[in-house]
Amino acid sequence: MNFPNGRRKRPIVGCLHLCLSICMLAALPEASQAQQVPDRKREFLEMYARAYYPGRSGQIMLIPREGDFVTSKEPAYRFMHGSPWRYDANIPLLFFGPPFIRKGTYTDAAVQQDIVPTLAKLLKLPLPQTVTGRSLDKALDTSAGRPRAILVIVLDGMRQDYFDQHKDILPTLTRLRRDGAWFSNARVNFLPTVTSLGHASIGTGADPRVHGIVVRSAFDNISKKPQSVYPGMSPRTLMALSLADLWNLETEGQAAIISQGSVFEAVAGLAGHGACLLNARPIILASYSAQGTWETNPECYKLPEYLKTQNSASLGEAAHGQWMGHDIANPGALSHSALFSKFEADALVAMIENEPVGADEVTDLLLANLKTPDFVGHQFGPDSPEMQETLAQQDRQLARILEALEKKVGGNRFVVVITADHGMPSEPHTPRKRYFNNDIVELVHKKFDPDRGALVSHFEAWNSQLFIDKNRMRQLGLKLSQIKEYLEAQPFIYAAYTEDEIKSASLR
Repeated sequence: MNFPNGRRKRPIVGCLHLCLSICMLAALPEASQAQQVPDRKREFLEMYARAYYPGRSGQIMLIPREGDFVTSKEPAYRFMHGSPWRYDANIPLLFFGPPFIRKGTYTDAAVQQDIVPTLAKLLKLPLPQTVTGRSLDKALDTSAGRPRAILVIVLDGMRQDYFDQHKDILPTLTRLRRDGAWFSNARVNFLPTVTSLGHASIGTGADPRVHGIVVRSAFDNISKKPQSVYPGMSPRTLMALSLADLWNLETEGQAAIISQGSVFEAVAGLAGHGACLLNARPIILASYSAQGTWETNPECYKLPEYLKTQNSASLGEAAHGQWMGHDIANPGALSHSALFSKFEADALVAMIENEPVGADEVTDLLLANLKTPDFVGHQFGPDSPEMQETLAQQDRQLARILEALEKKVGGNRFVVVITADHGMPSEPHTPRKRYFNNDIVELVHKKFDPDRGALVSHFEAWNSQLFIDKNRMRQLGLKLSQIKEYLEAQPFIYAAYTEDEIKSASLR
């Protein structure tokens, strides 16, 4: 007998077998039952292994206890993501676009790396071996042909539970979820859960261990200085081809490819290499600058002239330099307000209207990082009035973007993907609390290197990884395991792993 959802009724024999299995499990000694419970520390070890890259990863990887988190003392970053806990790792994932997308709620496990193979199936595009994700075929109707345009929007820091908690102020996202393919069991499957890793995984369909973007900032042992994950706004550290790269080569530059992001570490992962890839053409890349304008790396990408005149200062001036009682007089502060979502949308709408999107049968790609939920979440937290206002404004701006795309391309001729790179923790509740990266470095030095304080070379809260000076460690007669054990004994640390443990797990 078949049910409406296509699953068959379980035979009576199968039910008896299941009941017997449950009874046998109940009869096992407690130790044996414990073995049936998934080992979370091993699971989290494997998440770190999925993002291990020699020379770029740290030597000690940390996981704070659930409810605790490690951040910096910068006022704009009072809240910090990066952990495997649900508030950081559970993300929204939906596809919308009849007739190409089948409406429904799907409980299958899904990860960020699945987006590229799913879209490649629509594009009929062969994929390289670097792709580790799988196509989410249940959501696709490939008989409809290729869409005229594909819009991928990464709502930075958008927790999955926002969709339920704030559905009354998210009419656009609620409609897309209702009428599209919603993957209710989507989560990040690597660590740390941060912007640079998430966007590169969404853009390439590869694990971080493959695409090489495994931290927000690495430590250069040659120069003895931290360095950006994309030094000089160059994509050379991205070690896998993005969907944009592949489609650029496949269409010999005929496809319009537009990428936009409010930090380069986000948009680079989506855009890929642009013209810095052999035989590829320049694509549009717009990244928000410290001056409140849009910028790009002209060696690899291009920036339309009409974007060069946009400046976020105009929004701050119109608001008299204030938003919900907060000073937004400079470009950095303005980006931590709901007003910034309008600035992001203005740019994306301008590119949709001015570029040849949907002008021919060659599918065009639009890849956007909309970062306001992340900026506001870092400073004010997920449960703040500021976040509620930001989400409402973000939804209104998303409606504008979709309206512009439908007007340009036509209804039922495009596909929209909505997802996130990570979530955000809430305010810790007693006895949980926030801890600071510099204090943890001081803790390690007080214990192991009180004379020189040189053992830890670099520890940025985003990375959740300590970079250890191995020469100094040898001078002190230490092993990584001793540092790991000391940190793991701290009441706010759930687990710590050494680089050697991560290496062994990555081989598995």
